[in-house]
Amino acid sequence: MNREKLLRNVCVELLKCDPGIVEIVQFGSSVYAPDISRDVDLLVISRDPKDYDVYLDAVDEVNPPFNVDVVVIKPGEELREEFIRGVLGAFNILYGSGRYVLEYAKRLGDPTFDEARSALRVAQRMLKLALETRNTLDRDRLFREAFDSLFHAARIAAMTYLSTEVARWGVLRRMLPEPYNRVFREFINVLHIEYFYNGRYPREGVGEEFNKWYKMVEEFIKSLEHEIKKKL
Repeated sequence: MNREKLLRNVCVELLKCDPGIVEIVQFGSSVYAPDISRDVDLLVISRDPKDYDVYLDAVDEVNPPFNVDVVVIKPGEELREEFIRGVLGAFNILYGSGRYVLEYAKRLGDPTFDEARSALRVAQRMLKLALETRNTLDRDRLFREAFDSLFHAARIAAMTYLSTEVARWGVLRRMLPEPYNRVFREFINVLHIEYFYNGRYPREGVGEEFNKWYKMVEEFIKSLEHEIKKKL
């Protein structure tokens, strides 16, 4: 049974256990990188949420051959802006109209190039911490997060340039003009998928590799900001 059919069955079981569900939203890597993702993230919006175990039991009824992580909220519940951008970054509406999740897009403030540069600084700090960390697992996680923060910086810059509130990177890639869309596609494929998601960054000379991509993202941000200033 393919993943799409399994997710439809998961939705059926979730609605059985909670008739108050108004939307079920698939988001994250299973949307933007379905061929390589190892799990599925679901946002469940319910008028009257049940105990969390109820939703896990519903997923277990289907017993999919992949992990399913469920986040359950009420309509209009306050959420971290970072989480909202993560959901809106790549999502599919599995049940409902999408009205509730898109309401969150309207709450987001306009992104700025300063935010993009902040993500760059955070990436540098993560790299420094990784280089100082001895635990192998912790070190690996920090390296991966450092590379992904570079991608996050590029995504914020692209959103700012396009004046869009919805951080769907597939959409951003198509909307950006050349050569920016080609560069942004490279950030997705290497920084986010290959280095962060798959963890296949170079183990030797990782600091030099990070610095190379840092400069590329920094130049990407500067170029987009310059393009906007020229239009003012």
